[in-house]
Amino acid sequence: CITYASFLVEHGFLEVETPMMNPVAGGASAKPFVTFHNQLNTSLFLRVAPELYLKQLVIGGLERVFEIGRNFRNEGIDGLHNPEFTSCEFYQAYADYYTLMNVTEELVSGMVHSLLGTYKVRYQKAPEEEPVEIDFTPPFRRVPMIPALEAATGRAFPEDLGTPQARELMDILCVENGIECPPPRSTERLLDKLV
Repeated sequence: CITYASFLVEHGFLEVETPMMNPVAGGASAKPFVTFHNQLNTSLFLRVAPELYLKQLVIGGLERVFEIGRNFRNEGIDGLHNPEFTSCEFYQAYADYYTLMNVTEELVSGMVHSLLGTYKVRYQKAPEEEPVEIDFTPPFRRVPMIPALEAATGRAFPEDLGTPQARELMDILCVENGIECPPPRSTERLLDKLV
């Protein structure tokens, strides 16, 4: 049976463990839980993501690393968000996002096929809804994000998404489409919600 960890190990990745308590909150745009270390007489933050430590390992010479571990975010709770959750992150030196898309595609399709004997999964969100079939047969369709958003919203996005005008457009699009985005309503968060 292909698992996340076995797949990555077979592809030359090293499984690592990074600190859960950090002197500085970082790694994601999220509010951290704060704790206190009595012996050191200092506040520490429960990690919101392992990203920064994993990237430091890559920069330090470990070209392929991954971690399966707990993260903590002091934010809202709903059907998609929990303040404590497990994430699976991997990083690879000298790889562009095309390479990482291929690794992810092989990982996901391989796990589905290994577990179910098929690439097709039937999913039913709620008892009153009709089930849908999700096909994980590779290759996955590649969708350029901004053109897809432009097609879905009927609005042209500015070439530079780092401008106040771009943030304002995304804010308006979220409101127009009934997409909730709690503060801070940064360009990154608004874009993530639109996607």
